[in-house]
Parts: sequence; C-alpha cells; structure tokens
Amino acid sequence: MLGNDIVDLSDPESSRDASHPRFDRRVFAPAESRMLPTDHSDRQKRWILWSAKEAAYKAARRESAEVVFSPARFVVDLDRSLRGSVRHGSRHWPVRVQIEADCVHAVVSENASFAGILSAACRLTSTELHDPSQAVRRFALSSIASELGLASSDLRIEKTGRIPQLILAGGAAHVALSLAHHGSYAGFACCDPRIERADRTAQCATADDFERVSRWRSPDAPNVGFASRLRVQQGGLR
Repeated sequence: MLGNDIVDLSDPESSRDASHPRFDRRVFAPAESRMLPTDHSDRQKRWILWSAKEAAYKAARRESAEVVFSPARFVVDLDRSLRGSVRHGSRHWPVRVQIEADCVHAVVSENASFAGILSAACRLTSTELHDPSQAVRRFALSSIASELGLASSDLRIEKTGRIPQLILAGGAAHVALSLAHHGSYAGFACCDPRIERADRTAQCATADDFERVSRWRSPDAPNVGFASRLRVQQGGLR
C-alpha cells in the first residue's frame, strides 16, 4: 500500500485553518494534542501531522473503499527525523515526512525500509497553477519515466475508483501510484521493484527542472482535494 500528501505552508489556508480553535479537537488524537502548543504557534508541526494522516488515509483507501477520513483516528508517531508510523485501528503504516522551504511532503509505504519507493515534490509554475491536477500528472509521468528509462509517452495515468493507476504501453503496469497537490506545490509517490535502491538528498524543484527533482529512495531507513476534504469532514471549521 502507498500514499502521499503535500501541504504548502505559505498558502493562506494553511495559516487560517491551523489557527482555528476547533482545528485541534477535530484533527488530532489526545496523544498528538499533548505534543502541540496550545496557542497554535507551531503551524508547521500541525501540518506535518496532517500530511502523514492524509497519506495514510490514501493508503487505507487502497485496501478498502469504505475507509472514512476521520483525521483523529489516524494517529501519527514521528521521531525527530520525521520518520515513524501512522496507526488506524489495528493497522500501522510506516511514514516519512520531508520539509523543504514551504513544502511538507509525507509518504506512507507498506514497507518500513521504503525500498523501491520513488517520491518527489515540485513547485508549480504560474501557468501550471491554472490546472494543478494535470501538472502533477505530467510531473509524475516525467519523473517515473526518467527513473525507469522510458519515454513519458509510454506511460499514462488513469483512475479506478478515484485511485490513480499507472498504465504502461497499453496495459496496467504493476506500479502503485499516489498523487497530491496543494497551493503552489505538487508531489507524487510510486512503488516499483525496478526503481534503483539509492538514497539521495531530497529537495523541491520547479516542475520544469527535473534535474533537481526531490527523490526519496532509501531502502535501509527506518522509519488533493486538501481544502475541500478538510471543510467537508470538519463542517463549520471556520
């Protein structure tokens, strides 16, 4: 199972929602709330936890379409390196979170080693902001094609039950894929055994600068609808 989520800390939503008095009660489990300042001064920590919850929810949806996104039921436990786990009932997923500039990017994997995982985040250009859904797809396809030694035209993305699926040369490729965008940022994660097992320093890039794409591929490390889902699940938040 696989999931990812991204948060643009510079987006007005990130400041407004995380500072609302009802936000903590609706989003965080008691153990998480005890780790947060009561004055809402640490927005970054709140969105780190949120992104991990959202990524785990996407992973859970791959297992069952009946899973409901109730944020407080996805309980996050991270160490100082921002690696750890997310618990939902009896289920646990390894998670890692990367922060670069104003971008928080969380990835959840079935495997605690994150072997075979390629994930990346980018800052969208002003043109791409008009259609971020298409921009994140182009970014993911170009990055994955480069990693696997393919042409971008050999790949396409389709959705099955709202879950993205990677299609290779006319047939379904055995590549788990997760997409996310928020504000000025987009990100993806995919899992495929053909992905080279190497660890590189992650960083954010512009979508047309693939030499600087952020990539997490760490086999040994332990470890979109953003605003609309937040409003629906937490009616009256504002």
